[in-house]
Amino acid sequence: MRFDYTRDELLADHRYDRPLVFDNVACHGGFVGGEYVSPRTLWRAPAISAWQARLSVGGLEAVLAPIDSRIPPHFPNVEQTRLLLRHGVTLPVVRILSLIAMIEGYGGEVLRLVAVPRFRDRVRESIDGTALAHLHDLFEAHARDEAGHRAMWELARDMALNRPEIPKDLAPNFPPPSGVRLLPDIPADMEGVILRMLGVLAVEVFAVEAFNWAKAVLGDPSLFTRHSECATLIGYIQQDEAPHVGYLATALAELRERTLIADDGRELSGCKVIDRARDMIVGFQTGPRHQANCSFRMQVVERSLAEHPRRAEILAEFQRLGPTTER
Repeated sequence: MRFDYTRDELLADHRYDRPLVFDNVACHGGFVGGEYVSPRTLWRAPAISAWQARLSVGGLEAVLAPIDSRIPPHFPNVEQTRLLLRHGVTLPVVRILSLIAMIEGYGGEVLRLVAVPRFRDRVRESIDGTALAHLHDLFEAHARDEAGHRAMWELARDMALNRPEIPKDLAPNFPPPSGVRLLPDIPADMEGVILRMLGVLAVEVFAVEAFNWAKAVLGDPSLFTRHSECATLIGYIQQDEAPHVGYLATALAELRERTLIADDGRELSGCKVIDRARDMIVGFQTGPRHQANCSFRMQVVERSLAEHPRRAEILAEFQRLGPTTER
């Protein structure tokens, strides 16, 4: 089993029988033997499997389980969204799909810009033959994937909603850079890469709700003529996310099993550092950020219904179909 890979290998595609094309738009990835194969996985997928095989039993689950267990529900839910669409209210859906596309592209780009520390100076044990040793190239592969996903989400939106007008005030909801140290016991460069990896990992894990919502809504034949194409395209994007969760969780599990070195030379438990950082990130994303997102989406729903002749009736049904949020 191999554990070391070159940059070119981690960015390499399979030899596709045919490329993935929707609406005459060439997307990334392609088909081998009739099956869709994600981009840049010729060696990246087996590499991730090899690195995971070197983790302690339960090491990967220790990173992922506390994130998986706290996936927040999508708002608005599927039935609430279908209600709005049946009454011609499309703006909330257009906004959400457009923001998903933006966040995909932005999330990959911020990883590309993260300065990868010299782990050999920051970690007591060897990192040879690990995901950590290949992190820079893995970030690059991730960023290239997400650039493609932004275009694919926009394509799914445009196929379903016939190229809708896009709001001009869209902006991805990421926290601004802060000068406040959240993990002051470790060097700043280590804090930066750990928090960024955990932040992106949590978004990737939580995205399962967005994928399920989008496939159920855009794949509804009663609402969209091109429902099958939309659901299929979103399914391909979802498949592409597997290596992202895989390598991020693996690298964090590798750090969790090692000894981190503080600026003053003290040795710190990687387990304690990673678990503390993970819980902070998940707590923020499932608490203040999720509440703010839901509150703003509810405001968008209400504004979209402001001039609708059946506003009161639709809002009452919207509230009956699932939880809403206080403004």
